[in-house]
Amino acid sequence: MDYGEVLSKAWKIIWKHKILWLFGILASCGAMNSMSSGGGGGGGASGASSQSNLWHGNGAGPHLLRITTPGYFEKLAANAVEVPWGVWVSIGIVALMVIIILAVLIAVLRLFLGTLGTVGVIKGTSMADQLDPNEKPLSFGQIFNASKPSYWKVLLFHLGYKVAGTIVFMIFFLPMILLTVFTCGLGLILLIPLFWFIHQMLIFTTIAIIEESLPVFKAIERAWQMITAHLGHVLLMFLILFLGQFFVILLLGLPLFAVLISPLLISLLITGGEITVAGIIIGSILFLGFILFMILFSGVVQAYILASWTLTYRRLANKEDLAPKIISKSDQETVEFT
Repeated sequence: MDYGEVLSKAWKIIWKHKILWLFGILASCGAMNSMSSGGGGGGGASGASSQSNLWHGNGAGPHLLRITTPGYFEKLAANAVEVPWGVWVSIGIVALMVIIILAVLIAVLRLFLGTLGTVGVIKGTSMADQLDPNEKPLSFGQIFNASKPSYWKVLLFHLGYKVAGTIVFMIFFLPMILLTVFTCGLGLILLIPLFWFIHQMLIFTTIAIIEESLPVFKAIERAWQMITAHLGHVLLMFLILFLGQFFVILLLGLPLFAVLISPLLISLLITGGEITVAGIIIGSILFLGFILFMILFSGVVQAYILASWTLTYRRLANKEDLAPKIISKSDQETVEFT
């Protein structure tokens, strides 16, 4: 298999058909959701607003964020103690129910959107691989309509392995802890090949469902055959994608992190260790821009990885179709008879 052709073709496809970036962002909802969560920025803003009445100035206006009221936290604790315990229990139960409901809704939404994104990237890559280079880019509607037949099967498969994975984790959680403790962590290293193989089975099964329109269990069987028959190719492609993703994130992450914290550092140096309002505002704006960039970046990376695996699957499948087949004696007799 020509790895360079697969990698370059995957980039050309997602660059020409940029709608795959959107599907990649949706796919990253399930794979890299930590990058797309903006909780840190919201928490910082709410913390700053809740303490706005505690700012004070030196004659030039309120610009420093400090708590100046003596015994502020002691008074809050005293007021909290005076509240009846039944009220706290009720508040805790309601808060727990709200958290559970929100967690379930978010998990369901991630599952539906993540599946749509994954199916869209794989199907779009397959369609683009068969198009003439002079054809116009694919539209969202074309990919969406072509993904419909496979969507529910992939969704069922993803839901099934998540439920099965949760059950297996609950069963083997304690043995894994004991294995880690008694082997000083070496036991987990031995499980890495197993986890890798399961991960590749998930990818190839999903592609088999979409690419060959197979039922779920037939797709699992097909993925097993493809990986075991081409284990070297699959392992090498995984290493290429893994190392490439690692270095790209490293090269982009360090400069972006430096830009993100530079206003706060400059503010601390100028004010002698105090945090100014200007530093907080600039830092918050940069942090928001950083989050938006990481959402787009994660979508592009996810689209490229899925496109690369899709093309790898297609090339390995074509290689099997072109391989010479040994005709048995019974098959020869059947051909001669017909």
